Amino acid sequence: MNEFILVEFIALGDDRAILIDKLEKLEGDFQFIKTHADYDIRHDTVINEWYIVFGRIDSMYASMIKLQDPFLSERMRISYISEELKNKYRS
Repeated sequence: MNEFILVEFIALGDDRAILIDKLEKLEGDFQFIKTHADYDIRHDTVINEWYIVFGRIDSMYASMIKLQDPFLSERMRISYISEELKNKYRS
């Protein structure tokens, strides 16, 4: 049985297009949930724009990404790991 974890990928500015392309290439290994944009605004001027993609991914595949794809690895944050999966690796 596959163990899925919730992840978010965060891209800043021009990295958005690269992130989208790489996530689309993951096909069924990444299950898209939603996107969100966040902005750093100072004095009515946008300083930074973050593009955030939320989804589910198999825990073993997430480990492979961390080891083999520096671009995705730097932008991947694990949002949620089930207690069952945590306990599996604690033993």
